[in-house]
Amino acid sequence: MTKHSFATALILGSALFATAADDFASAFKEGKFDGRFRSQYFVTDWDMHDGTNKDATATGFAVGGSLLYKTAPLYGLSVGAGLYTTQNPGGWTEEDDGRNMTSTAGKLNATTSADLFLREGSGATPKSGTDARYLVPYGEGYAVLAQAYLQYDIEKSKIKAGRFLMTNPWITPNDTKMIPIAVEGAELISNDISNTHIQVDYADKIKERGMTHFGNMADTGDTPDDIKSHYTTLYPIIAAPIGSARTEGDAPDVTIAGVTNKSIDGLELQGWVMHWPDLVDQGLLEANYALEAGDAIVSLGGRFIKQNDKGAGAIINPLTTSSTTGNGDHDNSIDSYLWAVRAVVNYGSTQFLLSTSHTDDGADMIAPWRGFLTQGYTRSMTQTDWNANTDSYKAQLNNDLGQFVSGLSTMLSYSIYDRDPSKTPYQSMTNRAYQNDDTTQWNFDVLYKCSGSLKGLELFARFMDQNNDIDKTNVIGGTTTNAFDSSNREMRLEANYRF
Repeated sequence: MTKHSFATALILGSALFATAADDFASAFKEGKFDGRFRSQYFVTDWDMHDGTNKDATATGFAVGGSLLYKTAPLYGLSVGAGLYTTQNPGGWTEEDDGRNMTSTAGKLNATTSADLFLREGSGATPKSGTDARYLVPYGEGYAVLAQAYLQYDIEKSKIKAGRFLMTNPWITPNDTKMIPIAVEGAELISNDISNTHIQVDYADKIKERGMTHFGNMADTGDTPDDIKSHYTTLYPIIAAPIGSARTEGDAPDVTIAGVTNKSIDGLELQGWVMHWPDLVDQGLLEANYALEAGDAIVSLGGRFIKQNDKGAGAIINPLTTSSTTGNGDHDNSIDSYLWAVRAVVNYGSTQFLLSTSHTDDGADMIAPWRGFLTQGYTRSMTQTDWNANTDSYKAQLNNDLGQFVSGLSTMLSYSIYDRDPSKTPYQSMTNRAYQNDDTTQWNFDVLYKCSGSLKGLELFARFMDQNNDIDKTNVIGGTTTNAFDSSNREMRLEANYRF
C-alpha cells in the first residue's frame, strides 16, 4: 500500500472544513499576493575539478521568480500557496557550460550553478536512458508548487500543515538559489508565554533546490551516502543505473522542538532537540548576551550541540565498511559533539565578528537539511565545518555604507578550516568532493537596495576565493586516486525585485 504523507492527508481533510465557512469568498477576495522576480548568474572556476578535468569552469544563468498567495483568515483559518519557477532564457546556458562533454558519460562539472536548474538525475548521462524524469540536461528550467498549506491562528499561536518553508536549526529554506527548499509536514509556533518563543516542527517529506519531487527525509545531497543508499532515495548520486526501476524507500520522519527565552534584559537563551528515529538524536543549547560598551554594543554568543547515535552508526559503519571505504573514526558509533563561540561588536554602521568552533573527533555531525550547524559562527559559503576533528576560525566585517551611497552595504570575511585528513567525510562536500584537508577562504559581498522609482529592486554580488590544501589520502567515493588541487573561485550575481 502506498503511504501518503501525514501533511498531505491533513491538508486535504481540513480543506473540507475550510470550504464550509460562511464567508469563504471574501476570505479569498481579501487575500494577499506577494511576487518576486529573480535572476542569477553563477561562475565556479576550479584549479582541477576532480583529478581529471584541469582548469574546469561551470557557469549558469537563470531567470524566474515566485508568486505567493495567502487568504485572509476566516475563523482563524487561512490557506496559502507558492508557485516557483526558474528558466534558461533563450538557451543562454548550454549543456557544456556545466558538463565535461568530452567524457563518455557527460560528467557534470557544475556544483553550485546546478542548483539554478532542474537537477533530478542531472548527474547521469544527458538525454539518454529510459527514465527521462531523472535524466535531464544541464540548464533545464522547471516550475514547482513548493507551498500549499493550511494555517490556523489563535491568540499568539499558529499551526501550519502541508507544504511550506520551514526554519529551525536543522531545516532551512536556504534561499540563496532560484527556488528554496520546502517540506511537507506540520508546525506549531507559540508566543503566548511572555518573552518566550516555542516551536515544534514535524517534517515528513523534503524538496531540495533543483528538485520537483518531495522525497523522504534521507533524500538530500547532504545525507550520508550510506543512509541515502539504505533508504533507497531518488537522489541522483544514489539513483539506480540508467534504465532500471527507481523506487523510493521510506525513511523516518523528523521531529524538531525548541524554546527561545528573552526574559532577562540583553540575554537570549535557546534549547532545541532533533529526533530522527532509528538514526540520530541531537540537542542544542545556545546563549547570546549583549551589553553596551561606550558607543559600541558587544554581543557574546555560544552554542553546544550533542549528537547521540540511534542507529545511523550501524548503517554508516565509519570504522569498517562504508561507501567511502572506512572514514577513519575510532568506532562504528556516530556519538559526537560540536561547540562554537563568537564575539560581535557593533559600532555605528560597522559590525565585526570573531568566532571559532570545534567538532569532536568521534564522528561527523549529521546535518542533511541545510540547517548549517555553525551558521552565524564559522560557516562560510560552500563550507561544511562540522566533520570530525575540525577546528574553524572566522573574522567578518559588515559595513552599512548608506551614509555615502544610499542602500549600499558590504561584507568581507576570512575563514580558516583546520581539518583532519585521516577522516573521510560521510558524503561529498561542495566543490571538494571527499577531500578533507585544510581550507582558507575569502568572501566579499556587495548589496545595493535601490530606491525611488526602482524601490523593491535589490542587486547582490558575491565573490569567493577558496584555497584547499591537497589531501594526501584523497579517498574519492571509495577510490584512492592521485591527489589534486580542488581550490576554486566563485562569483554569484543576483537581481531581485519584489512586488
